[in-house]
Amino acid sequence: MKEQVQLALRKVMDQLLHLKRPQNEDRWQALGENGKTQGYFPRDFGMEEWDWPQGVGLYGLRKLAEHSRDPQRNYDDFIVRWAKEQMRRGLPLKNINTTAPMLTLMDYSEFKGLSLEWMEWLVNECPRTAENGFQHVTSGDTKQELTLHDQEIWIDTLFMVVLFAAKMGVRHNNPAWLSEADAQFALHIKYLFNRDDALFYHGYDFKNKHNFSQAYWCRGNSWFTLAVPEYFDMTQREAPTRSYGLIFETYRAQVDKLMSLQAKNGLWHTLLDDPDSYTEVSGSAAIAAGILKGIRLGLLDARYADGCFKTIEAVMSNIAEDGTVMNVSAGTAIGKRKEDYKSIMLAPTTYGQSLTIVLLAEALNHLAG
Repeated sequence: MKEQVQLALRKVMDQLLHLKRPQNEDRWQALGENGKTQGYFPRDFGMEEWDWPQGVGLYGLRKLAEHSRDPQRNYDDFIVRWAKEQMRRGLPLKNINTTAPMLTLMDYSEFKGLSLEWMEWLVNECPRTAENGFQHVTSGDTKQELTLHDQEIWIDTLFMVVLFAAKMGVRHNNPAWLSEADAQFALHIKYLFNRDDALFYHGYDFKNKHNFSQAYWCRGNSWFTLAVPEYFDMTQREAPTRSYGLIFETYRAQVDKLMSLQAKNGLWHTLLDDPDSYTEVSGSAAIAAGILKGIRLGLLDARYADGCFKTIEAVMSNIAEDGTVMNVSAGTAIGKRKEDYKSIMLAPTTYGQSLTIVLLAEALNHLAG
């Protein structure tokens, strides 16, 4: 299986930089705002923009760089060149989603100043909700516009921003930044995690005090599953933060529940508890990657591995001959109804490629030798 995974990795990586646009894109463009409700966001396709899909793309490439021994494939060089070109063209306004590239770029000395600048914005200027949560501010129609999502927190924030804060706290020996990351994990668990069902809602509205449609969205849950072992890995040499116990208790409960909901084909449904919703590759890849890394770090026992390898086989069966990862749900704003999640278009996306890379790269850790 190791050779199959390595071959799939090469194909998916190569295609990440040459993604096809969605079929019938003109039709999606013509829908305007209605197109957005079905997931059509032009930024999701390719590495040309600076936003969260590209941030996840860099994260995937960095994971691949850690496993690559191929001198012809200099992923670090690509990452640095990509960032410098983006800076030359002009960066977008700072927000939750445009912070995602910094999780990777902070590893490179060329971007130390930019990382510190972005961290200062996050701590001192990012809009806050009640109880001091990071408000899920995103880009607007252009990179110089913002959508405020007033008084809303989304599960996505943990991956897009909070991991960066924790990593910066470790890198710069700044306990206040580590404490901020810890507090954000605790707040998002408090308002988004349903302990009875052991799953996360997509978001919470502090103004109206509700969880929107109370949807258990697959990729949303996967951000937590993937973020926790990353958080542990980057902070394990530090003194345990106040919420360590809460975070890992939640992680283990969520993983137990997720494994009970895995579809027969090895993936998870885009609405985790709705078998009539389609099974979706990007969230499934992130879930399995997060579980496998949890096993490797000793957070979980090995009994979950078989289910994850079933996911790996399913994900690889959704990789086209040219390396395009298929059956990925497009950009997903919080739905007013659970049914809205079922209507999100399926299209090849930057993050679909990248989360597949993350899963397959993690799989190689379990296939050594």
